[in-house]
Amino acid sequence: AMLLLSALGGGLGTVITAITLLGVAGTVRVIRSVVLSVKEMTYVEAARAVGVPDVRIMARHVAPQCIAPLLVLFSASLGGAIFAEAALSFLGLGIPQPAPSWGNMLGGILANQFRPEWWLVIFPGVAITITVLAFNLVGDALRDYLDPKIGERLP
Repeated sequence: AMLLLSALGGGLGTVITAITLLGVAGTVRVIRSVVLSVKEMTYVEAARAVGVPDVRIMARHVAPQCIAPLLVLFSASLGGAIFAEAALSFLGLGIPQPAPSWGNMLGGILANQFRPEWWLVIFPGVAITITVLAFNLVGDALRDYLDPKIGERLP
C-alpha cells in the first residue's frame, strides 16, 4: 500500500484502492476454497447428474454457501482497513491534511507543536482501538453464529 501511495500520491481514492487491493487476495482465496468444497457436495453432483444447468447450480447451491464467509471477512477486514488508513495518514501517505482522519489527528498533534502534549494522542488512539476491536468482535460473533460446525467442536 505504501509503495502504491508513494507512487500515485495521497488522496481518498488512492487510499481506498490501495487498501482494497491488499485485501482482495485473501478474500478471493477463501471464496475459492468454499466454492471448491461445495462443488464436491453430493447434492451438487446429484443436481449436475439430472441435468441442472451450471448457472442454476451456482445460483441455488454455491452462492448461498459463500454469503456467510463473505460477511465475516468483510466485517473483520473493515477494522483492518480503518487501522491501515489511520497508519498511512499518520505517516503522511494517506488522505491529505484538511480531511478528517484519525491518522491526521495523531500526526498533527505530534508534528505541529514544539513540545507535543502526549495526552492528546490518547483520544484518537483509543477511538481507533475501540473501533477496530468492535469490528473484529462483530466478525467473530458472525462467524460463531453463521458457522454451524463451531458448535459441534465444543465439548
